[in-house]
Amino acid sequence: MSNKLKKYIAEQPQIPSGFRYKTPIIVFDSKGFTVRNACQDSEFPLESWCISGAKTSKLVDSIEHIIPKAIKRHYHIIIYLWPGTFDFTIKEGKFIRLRHQSSKTVNTILREYERAIHVVEQHPGAEINFVDCPILSISKYNKFNGHKQPASFTVDDFQVTKQIQKLNSEIIDLNHKLNKNTIKVSKFFIRGRKIKRGGYRKSINISINKRDGLHPGNLLNLAITKQLLLDTYSECYNEIQESEFVQLQVEEADLSTLF
Repeated sequence: MSNKLKKYIAEQPQIPSGFRYKTPIIVFDSKGFTVRNACQDSEFPLESWCISGAKTSKLVDSIEHIIPKAIKRHYHIIIYLWPGTFDFTIKEGKFIRLRHQSSKTVNTILREYERAIHVVEQHPGAEINFVDCPILSISKYNKFNGHKQPASFTVDDFQVTKQIQKLNSEIIDLNHKLNKNTIKVSKFFIRGRKIKRGGYRKSINISINKRDGLHPGNLLNLAITKQLLLDTYSECYNEIQESEFVQLQVEEADLSTLF
């Protein structure tokens, strides 16, 4: 999988030749710090609001509070909301466990997404896109932090993966209704292996996260950054076609004859 990530990030996206008429703003929890730190440029190429350890509700609160100032500063913005990690787990001392065995967490997040949509809809100069949630491992996080029996959280890993996949499926539907593409971060975790009977057996490759099993690893961070950039280039830039450029040149030439 690391080779696939290296191949994906090898070709760097080029900034479009047109002008940017929307400003993208990424709103995320502590995943945002690891993504920004992995960027090789001196500055992360996108404006970002990061709140460490924040659940979705807190990030939506921050959007509601900051969005008027952001629109006043940039005029037209698109918010990429990327929470999720801390909604699924609850911390107990040094360790974490699954917050809910049922679909309660997914339903709670989706209610917050609907609230985010409502907040954005109050501002004509704002749009929103929901980034899907990466896979995480509760057992790896607890092992990394010294738990004596991390394997006891294997069932939690299975349950949280199912919940995240359910959320990501709902995110695709939400973005479709908003006429937005979905940035599928979770696809990098899916590993397909050929089986004797033909076809492929899919499994989760959690090793592309950091050793704590929670935050994206360096290669994954770079792949995510590329995904974000490509989507913002599509969303936020108005490329001038050659025919339009020629028309502008002709108009300028005609204008000069008047003086």
